[in-house]
Order: sequence, then structure tokens, then C-alpha cells
Amino acid sequence: MIVEEKKIAAINRIKELIFLQNELKQRFSENTYNVFVFGSYPTLRYNPGQSDVDIAVYADSLEQYKEISLVIEDFFNERDIPVDLFFIDINTPAPVFLAPLHAQIQFTDYFPDELKRFENECATELDKIKRSIAV
Repeated sequence: MIVEEKKIAAINRIKELIFLQNELKQRFSENTYNVFVFGSYPTLRYNPGQSDVDIAVYADSLEQYKEISLVIEDFFNERDIPVDLFFIDINTPAPVFLAPLHAQIQFTDYFPDELKRFENECATELDKIKRSIAV
């Protein structure tokens, strides 16, 4: 696939994400969740048939996460696109959560103080790991 075709494909994938974002906005209050899309899906690096969509969801409750997850899974299953979907559990800070929390594509502006605190805790955990490797 040439670069121009990859650009058009990436734009179309972003349009699909906007469609999903709007679908979620119609079903759920934007002040209770956020969806973070990270990885190659919205980029030129995405390879159809090989890559998946990386999505993390933060929600005020596990029940809401489950409901949102079903919508997301159905959306991508209908398009035959594999999705790697996980819950951001703010009770377990780990560096793995930094990638989605720093994602350029977020479906809402909902980023409450507890999520900011969690982001800082994840960064602290990463720093601990870096220091232990440097020794």
C-alpha cells in the first residue's frame, strides 16, 4: 500500500472512531467515562489483518465499563476488526496504563482528579522500575 492510500485509510479509521464516539455519547453521560485509543489503529502503521485496535476504558463503575465494552466490541466485531480492550483499574497503578492515559485520541474530556492521581502513581511505578534497572 502506498503512502497516500495509507493516509486515506487512516483518515477513514479515524472517521469510524468518531462514529463510535458519537454512538457512545448518545448512550452514556460523558461525565462518567472516557475511552482512550492508542497504538497503531489511527496511524499509518496500522496493517489490516495483522494489527488490532488498542482501547482502554475508564468508567466510574465496573458495570458501566461492561456496558461500554459491549458497545465497543460489537462495533469492531461488525467490521471484523480485532480489538484489545481493557479496563483502567485505578486501584492497581502500573506503567502499562501510561500509554492509554497519554493517548492523543480520547472520546470525552472526562479525566477526574482520581484519574490524574492514578496517572501520577503509574509514572512513579515506572520511575521505580527504571531506577532498579539502572543500578
